[in-house]
Amino acid sequence: MSKKVFIAGGGTGGHFYPALATSKYLAEKGYEIFYFGTKYGIEKDKDFVGKKFLYDIKGIRGKTGKIKSSFKLLKTAFEIKKIIKKEKPDFAICFGGYTSVPLGIASKLTNTPLFIHEQNSIPSYTNLLLSKIAKKIFITFDYSFKYFPKNKTVKTGLPIRKSVKDRLNLKKEEARKILSLDNRKIVLIFGGSQGAKRLNELAVNIAKNYSNLLVINIFGKSDYNEELPNLIKFPYYEDMGLLYKVSDIVISRSGSGTVNELIAFGKYSIYIPYPYAASDHQFYNVKWLEEKGLSKVLRENQLNKFFEIFDNILKLDITNFEDKIKQFSILNAEERIYKEIEKVL
Repeated sequence: MSKKVFIAGGGTGGHFYPALATSKYLAEKGYEIFYFGTKYGIEKDKDFVGKKFLYDIKGIRGKTGKIKSSFKLLKTAFEIKKIIKKEKPDFAICFGGYTSVPLGIASKLTNTPLFIHEQNSIPSYTNLLLSKIAKKIFITFDYSFKYFPKNKTVKTGLPIRKSVKDRLNLKKEEARKILSLDNRKIVLIFGGSQGAKRLNELAVNIAKNYSNLLVINIFGKSDYNEELPNLIKFPYYEDMGLLYKVSDIVISRSGSGTVNELIAFGKYSIYIPYPYAASDHQFYNVKWLEEKGLSKVLRENQLNKFFEIFDNILKLDITNFEDKIKQFSILNAEERIYKEIEKVL
């Protein structure tokens, strides 16, 4: 009888990509993958391993939205319950966010072993809820230990996209050739899968004030028409590993996926946490890095200090930080998760 696993986690790249990376690893181990997400998230346009089920579910917002969303989440849970009864998965694993709620409930109703992965330093409400019924909880940052029962919480790190990891051994000179870039220092600036207007404005200001730098800006869903000779713009870029490799300085939000990918590449970065992230988790994702002197963290309301900090970083030989940052990278998170699950099954 074939081995089967049910996986949930989507809406944004922060939940989706770790779920995808883990799914690919489990597929290599002989598991048939069943993925559950939303019709409105990043997953709707992405290929996935195995079978993909997308539902009409959204995050809970406002009083009216709370009732409507809760009903749809429950309805979806009972639909997934039917699929569990038919397919009889060996276990389920949820990667947080509202898309994990239905699978979590369905797992409880069918006594399917449930595991969860928390990407951020401060857990989401969903994972705090599901942790009560999970067999094991996998975390990314040490900061998360205090939120979960110690006897079933394990630090595995964050599963990183294979396409990103594949660029780790690429030489920087080769990356420059692939992108047809000259020898100027390169600043990469982006705001995660959703983009960020304030960071896009910052990219333009850097390009205007530092003609000796090349600025690569991934601007997301925002729309702006600024054209400068040293500003390279993309609405989205699939091969992020290539951009990480070629960059000298990175300026970004501090979602878990971004932070862990940049740590893997040893990038000294300026992090500007998304100010409206739940429980300010983006700040705590990188606070520890700054405390170790391996990054700078700047609140969005402190951007008036940006160029002073940026000038100081330009004077540093930041290649000296590369190995110190890389020592905190966990590149085999999927394997760690798999081994921990095997101990339980």
